[in-house]
Amino acid sequence: MAKKKKEDRREETVDEFERRFLVMAIDPDIERAPSKLIVQGYFDGPGNMRVRITDGETAELTRKTGRGRSRKEKNLETDLITARYLLDSTNYRIEKRRHYKDGWEIDFFHGPLKGLVLAELEMSSPDEEIVMPSWLHKTIEVTDSLTNSHLARMAYDLKGEDAGRPVRELLPREVPRIVLTGGPCSGKSSVMAALKAEFKDVLHCIPEVATIVIEQVGAKPPIGDMLAMKSFQRTIYRVQLGFEKVSNRQAIRDGRSAMLLDRGTVDGAAYMDRGIADLENVCRTTAADEYRRYRGVVCLEVPPKDAYEANKANNAARFETYAQAAALGVRIAKVWGGHPHFTLIKNGASWDEKLASARAAIIRLLETE
Repeated sequence: MAKKKKEDRREETVDEFERRFLVMAIDPDIERAPSKLIVQGYFDGPGNMRVRITDGETAELTRKTGRGRSRKEKNLETDLITARYLLDSTNYRIEKRRHYKDGWEIDFFHGPLKGLVLAELEMSSPDEEIVMPSWLHKTIEVTDSLTNSHLARMAYDLKGEDAGRPVRELLPREVPRIVLTGGPCSGKSSVMAALKAEFKDVLHCIPEVATIVIEQVGAKPPIGDMLAMKSFQRTIYRVQLGFEKVSNRQAIRDGRSAMLLDRGTVDGAAYMDRGIADLENVCRTTAADEYRRYRGVVCLEVPPKDAYEANKANNAARFETYAQAAALGVRIAKVWGGHPHFTLIKNGASWDEKLASARAAIIRLLETE
């Protein structure tokens, strides 16, 4: 087969609005609807990068950004030789038979994911109302919690395993995440301890990753060294993702309904010169994607100087002067300020007042759907 010239390949960028459902029961006649066989592989990197071959005849590369109902998709047609080479270069692959009916796409997965069925519907806007068709008998919406990229990694982990139960029971479920953040000595640890005691059957609490790295590894942030700071924050970001992943599973096992994190992924932006721009570049992500990780953010103001100096001695990881701490507190509030559910807790007349305000903000987030 002759290769297509680069200039002949079609490239397009589209805004995609989609809802996704895990199918528990479906009319069996759906498998008589028109269909195509799809094989696709996923790569680590910025956005969600995949290669897809359809019916062994056409191929394309796709990069997706965003999460949930609204995503941006960039597609590039490619030749089959290139697509097969790329597909063989990744471990994260899925194979599925996609059926088309009434505007819906219904995927029946093969291989390690056999038995799993997903139904997707593309919409004209993220707020469009939809009516579930009669042939979809029972579904669970997974728009915000499950992607094909997740499934490709799951398929890799399940390869050669005898699951012993339906694959859908093994699917990851996202527990809502709430970030508690703020500048040095702002009271995060004290607020978390109080809430952990009060909501021990509700909240799964996660300590600050950077503090663990600093105290246990002895790797202090390289202030003044731009390149080293970027490398440090990249490491913290990756460890943070790992902490959140394993903590999510533990929260589910323990029956917790939410996670409360001492800082989140976006905090690293406050320690780099260009803030959010550096976070996006260094960690190969977008601010929008990181904000979507969390249901809400509660940010505590750095206390007055006398309170800061008194508390600083209690944390070996604290090295900032008061002026540095106050400035960092402002930067943290700024980088998180773009989150749609961001609350800044000011210093009150007393610590109890500040604690009560933080508690009320977190309770509101726990009650938010």
